[in-house]
Amino acid sequence: MKTIDFCVDSYGRRELWGTLTVPEKATGSPILMAHGLLGFKDWSFFPHVSQSFAEAGFPTIRFNFSGSGMGPQIDGPFENLEAFRQDTITKQVEDLRSMIQCLIQGKFEPDLPATKSVLLWGHSRGGAVSILSAANSPQVQAIATWSTIARVNRYLYEAKQVWRKQGFSAMESFRTGQLLKSSVEFLEDVEQWGKQGDVPTFLHRLKMPVLLLHGAEDTSVPPDESESLAAIYPQARLSILAGANHKFNSNHPFTKPNDVLIRAVQKTLDFYRDICSVVKE
Repeated sequence: MKTIDFCVDSYGRRELWGTLTVPEKATGSPILMAHGLLGFKDWSFFPHVSQSFAEAGFPTIRFNFSGSGMGPQIDGPFENLEAFRQDTITKQVEDLRSMIQCLIQGKFEPDLPATKSVLLWGHSRGGAVSILSAANSPQVQAIATWSTIARVNRYLYEAKQVWRKQGFSAMESFRTGQLLKSSVEFLEDVEQWGKQGDVPTFLHRLKMPVLLLHGAEDTSVPPDESESLAAIYPQARLSILAGANHKFNSNHPFTKPNDVLIRAVQKTLDFYRDICSVVKE
């Protein structure tokens, strides 16, 4: 198994730093991993999940969204707070679609040949971004989400008023203690996605299998968000994992996989294997 670090350009020449994990023998389509809010490619269980997918025969790419605030570093404080402030859901969708095109066009050859199909995986907000991105990406075979949000336009009216008045919304990273700000542009962008029907509408337009895996004990994004999406999409496979929280009982820095995380990985691999076997037939 080989691991390669890289940097490619997204729209507007925004930098996407990532890590490609290539199995000794690829038996499935490549998997693109999308992180959530305050996440990054080397956060907590991400490297372990990436390695597990690759060991099962799936080339895997995990990457930092251009507005994640993280660059090539694998840990430490957010280095680009301005990029974080200027981020939007639209930019994240563009970033993910750029990564899809890199795979389709063979940008990672000779380590990873060009492919006609891609699998998506997203955690939390990364799950919603995966669904929004797949709506106009015919190369996507299937999507697996872990603890996905059901809508990107999810902010209360009162919070939006304060957001606009002060010109930003701030949140603290418990990992680094830094105060990170999101611009009014981010707010206007999610409202525009809301006007287009938000995640439920884009999910309804898909023609591919979707796994909605969620922890039963998730207090950050309640499991009813995945349940609400499953209710409107007949091809969805809903899996509520008993005893699992939003982080699938893992911490950062990551130490070793727990039983909950192992089960989540196995359920996801079973889903991907089913998809790839059907396609090959």
